Amino acid sequence: MYIPDGKELARKLDAAVDKGFEENLYCGIALRVLQNGETVAEVIKGVRDMDTKAPVTGDTMFRLASMTKPVTASAVLSAQDKGLLNLFDPVYEYLPDYREMWVGKLEKHEDGSVDVVPAEKAKKPLRIHHLLSHVNGIASGELGNIQYDRMTPADRQSLATVTDWMGKNLLLDFQPDEVTGYSGVAAQDVAARIVELVSGMPFDEYIQKTLFDPLDVKDITFHPTDEQWDRMMCMHARDAEGRSFMDKSLGHTTFERFPITYFSGGASLTGTLNAYTKFAEMLRLGGEYGGRRILSRAAVGQMQTPWPLPGTVGIGPVETWGLGVRVVRDGHPWLPSGVFGWSGAYGTHFWIDPANNITAIMMRNSRVDGGAGAAATLRFEKAVYDYKD
Repeated sequence: MYIPDGKELARKLDAAVDKGFEENLYCGIALRVLQNGETVAEVIKGVRDMDTKAPVTGDTMFRLASMTKPVTASAVLSAQDKGLLNLFDPVYEYLPDYREMWVGKLEKHEDGSVDVVPAEKAKKPLRIHHLLSHVNGIASGELGNIQYDRMTPADRQSLATVTDWMGKNLLLDFQPDEVTGYSGVAAQDVAARIVELVSGMPFDEYIQKTLFDPLDVKDITFHPTDEQWDRMMCMHARDAEGRSFMDKSLGHTTFERFPITYFSGGASLTGTLNAYTKFAEMLRLGGEYGGRRILSRAAVGQMQTPWPLPGTVGIGPVETWGLGVRVVRDGHPWLPSGVFGWSGAYGTHFWIDPANNITAIMMRNSRVDGGAGAAATLRFEKAVYDYKD
């Protein structure tokens, strides 16, 4: 087992964080590395508000963006544990409009306009596991994004309105199970809507009661209270000259263009380092935390298992998809095989290393250097595993 030296790791993390400040990648950051449930090292630096200079803390709220996806996957797995659904169920059993799906193609016109038109019928029915492992074709590329952007504000009010619109209007980007393409929001929204339907609860209520109450977590939410908004990390951005400023365009919304009534399963949770640590540790511990069973061990096993079929177009040589997470396979330059976790567009990132009992979490919010493969993210990973470029 790899055992990082706490003092040396703290020094390396501090240097990596300072490098990000020098490059103006963020105005505040909080990261933590645990092994066997104990904090090995953490760095919390900078400000959460560029005007007031209020400091970042472990209880600063962050927009989690796609770090919502593992929560949604956990909710689906929880519903399966309760016998409410099965990962192999066809989506149309819960949402009839998804019974006959079609793959689309682009049709370009002489005036330069583009339409998305039907090309061929989907060969397979969409199943729930497809929704969580990016082999579904729902707003997973150019075709889907063009269509998704045509939704009106009225269509974006809730999981129900979004999934109803997609079921009636959306053509798939590709044949399910044949290609992998990242569905940034839409497919997880369908999964979250199914959880609402089988549980009889709004999605926010379901995850609070089934996941977060047993974890004693109050600071992961779709709709922050006034007190939580007061602790919210500002959105760091840079102007054309590279100068930092505080982007206030999101206002009191948690993700781009999403009203607070829309509990997106793909992107719109907010949370703190302290709260997400409990959630991630629950996954590392196989679904249990603080003596309470939140998910079955089998469910967490399904989350961290590679799901795309062998030969699926788009799967890389060392990374694939689990349920709501990436999964690292043999041959990665610095991450051990079996690592699973994910990132967010605003710079959040986490992973769990089952072989070494390591949990690592990074929280930041910036328009600069976000998402998978971000510079600050890679520095974090490499520092933990003492990888030399």
